[in-house]
Amino acid sequence: METLPLLISLVPTFVLLGLVGVFCLRDHMGPVIGVGVAVGVVVCIPVYLMETVIEDFGAGLPGLYERAFVQQVLGASVSEELAIFAGFVLTFTLFRKTRVKSEREVVAAAVAVAIGFTTIENVTAVIASQTPMSTAVSRLLSIVAGHASLQLMMGYFASKFLMGNGKRLWYGCLVFIVPITVHGWGDFSEAVFQAVDADSPQSQWFFSAWIFGVFAYIAGAAIVLFKLNDPKAAA
Repeated sequence: METLPLLISLVPTFVLLGLVGVFCLRDHMGPVIGVGVAVGVVVCIPVYLMETVIEDFGAGLPGLYERAFVQQVLGASVSEELAIFAGFVLTFTLFRKTRVKSEREVVAAAVAVAIGFTTIENVTAVIASQTPMSTAVSRLLSIVAGHASLQLMMGYFASKFLMGNGKRLWYGCLVFIVPITVHGWGDFSEAVFQAVDADSPQSQWFFSAWIFGVFAYIAGAAIVLFKLNDPKAAA
């Protein structure tokens, strides 16, 4: 394995850590970010086990759409988002009485877990790839269309659920609905358009769907950042 692809696969980690530092410049948040990243690394273990079982089951399904749904939506989206949520809850619980006391800090804790998870996901993808350089370059997309964006959204809704006064049940549902939907849509559409004939209408339809999914990552993260930086934004 060449060193350069591995180094490139770590670029999202350093970029995202830098962005979190700019977003939440508070000395007391250092331990929260560090623990969150470590927890994100650890939750990769149960995710790997769950995904292996679900993907093996999905591989036996005859239909492309059924197989993609089981492997990409249930195996990837649902299992990963639930595991990262559990890691976020652990991180929040450890620091909720001492360091995590504002909505921005709740979001930062969620993104920290995402960074740890993304690091392992990107590195293992490069190691397992037969074309590590192209895989490493493609994984740079995880800076804007990856778990950091998903957990920005998850953390925002979690902060409203944990610290808000109204619509808490609605925000509690959105904690799961939004990340799982965006993640599942993107992975499902990508898997289908890569599997069908490149000249078929299905390929064009699902490629467009995948592009829309990437846009949803970016737009969702941008909206959350705007809301967090707008003091007049309503809960």
